[in-house]
Amino acid sequence: MPKDISFDLTGQVMIVTGAGKGIGKAIAETAARFGADVALGSRTVAECEATADVCRGLGRNAYAAHLDVASLNSINSFAAGVVEHFGRIDSLVNNAGYNVPKPALEYSEEEFDQISDINFKGAYFMSTAVAAHLIEAGRSGSIITISSQVGVVGGPLRSIYAAAKGAAGQFTRSLALEWAANDITVNAVAPTFTRTPLLEASMAKSPEFAKNLERVPMGRIAEPEEIAGAVVFLASSAARMVTGQVLCVDGGYTAI
Repeated sequence: MPKDISFDLTGQVMIVTGAGKGIGKAIAETAARFGADVALGSRTVAECEATADVCRGLGRNAYAAHLDVASLNSINSFAAGVVEHFGRIDSLVNNAGYNVPKPALEYSEEEFDQISDINFKGAYFMSTAVAAHLIEAGRSGSIITISSQVGVVGGPLRSIYAAAKGAAGQFTRSLALEWAANDITVNAVAPTFTRTPLLEASMAKSPEFAKNLERVPMGRIAEPEEIAGAVVFLASSAARMVTGQVLCVDGGYTAI
């Protein structure tokens, strides 16, 4: 057994997208508590700066910058800025996400593009940008995408979102196979309903959507920190033999 098995992230530089609030904020702050320096990106830089300040207060180096994951130019610019600031990247958390719950027959083409670009295209090209850096540097690393329980089993009123998150699970498996020889692990975390501003807005807008919470066997929504714990595990040396997996943190939702 390797002697360096640990959940400690000291020495890592971790990118977290969509890090200004909700799950992304919890991931960044939890990773900092476990020793990681963090690079935080979103379209709302002020929110990322607030998260960065918390991480700095924990004694970590934190970098915050604008990132639009729907734009390949923005992705490449952000990744280059992270390397310039830290000199390296060790792990990536594709957390940025977006959804508009509604019946499938009511979606517009614009909504289709926006939901799929942020949840699928953005995570894919963030992954390739970070992998290119790791491979060129000859270093190991980890890539973690925040998927969803409905990317595993599907769900009403979320057809585009579910399809995009399902695609994330498939590229996770495929990229894990491609990059295993480079010692890059690629995994996903699939949360259940989690206490975030996006969930609260969706519940307020659609009582029908809110009824889905009754399907969680553990009888409650998840807290963002409970998702962050799974991410810390997958980014740590304790998970170096874990790759190509979608870890459901869903209170038993997908076990039904």
